[in-house]
Amino acid sequence: MLPLVGLVLCLTSAHALTAFPQKFQVGNLDEDMVVKCNTSEQQVTWTLNGEPEPMAELVAEGRTLTILGLDLPATGNYSCWAGSILLDATYVVVRSTSPPGQEEGMNVSCQAESYRGSFRCSWRAPSFAVFRARLTRSNGSFGDWVHVAGHRGRFNASFTDPSFCPFAEELHPLQLHLEGLSDNSFLSFTVHFFIRDIVQPDPPQELTVRRRGDRLYLSWAPPASWPLPKSYFALFYRLQYELLNGTQVDEYLEGAEETSLREGARRVRISCSDPYASPTWSPWSAWQDMEAARQRGPAAR
Repeated sequence: MLPLVGLVLCLTSAHALTAFPQKFQVGNLDEDMVVKCNTSEQQVTWTLNGEPEPMAELVAEGRTLTILGLDLPATGNYSCWAGSILLDATYVVVRSTSPPGQEEGMNVSCQAESYRGSFRCSWRAPSFAVFRARLTRSNGSFGDWVHVAGHRGRFNASFTDPSFCPFAEELHPLQLHLEGLSDNSFLSFTVHFFIRDIVQPDPPQELTVRRRGDRLYLSWAPPASWPLPKSYFALFYRLQYELLNGTQVDEYLEGAEETSLREGARRVRISCSDPYASPTWSPWSAWQDMEAARQRGPAAR
């Protein structure tokens, strides 16, 4: 009994939600709603947010409570009691009337670093305290609910589809179902996407500038998070040079992991993308200083 009492006390104050209630019910604005007390007791008393005197628009009939014309003041935590013993609690909220995905200007953005079936999503919803999200996997099964707490209206969560096969063609999009809850309202909508459309690789790694003879060469390796084999998961590379006068010049390569560097440049950095999917470039690597490499002697062969 104690864990439920603690939950009720947590939910009675406005804006105190830190997780989805154990039991909640969603109704439409200005429509009647029936709340039932899950108990074998025939006679119970009701409280709303800890207040023992229900308002006039609440009609109690034993284990059943009818809310006449649900409005925002009638939302909150409904508890049924047998004397001083808590029997059940239901958190009541109003369904959001905003178009799906447009509540508070919400815009869900998802990103995967590779084809391993893992990705992360973020969105903004200033008026909602908590969210939960569930993934419909590529094989049609449902994932577990992931509970998401926000910070200053910003929400972030990570997901994994263990049934995802990086070598198979994506025939059906993934579905991410989101539910948001504030102290008096509820939002629910679904976003659809393919992994191939949200992939953004990490930057290339192990960048090295070496001098061989009179030329400088840059070598690198694919991101550690990028899947293998390289022959199947090719990458398209973008080198950006900064010349001595500050001008930046780009050069593009596919499949290579070494190239001779342009003469007269001061430094260079590199990015990559999947040439066969969404043309989203990785973040840039750190700048590599070419002047220091020029001053070093030729590398040993």
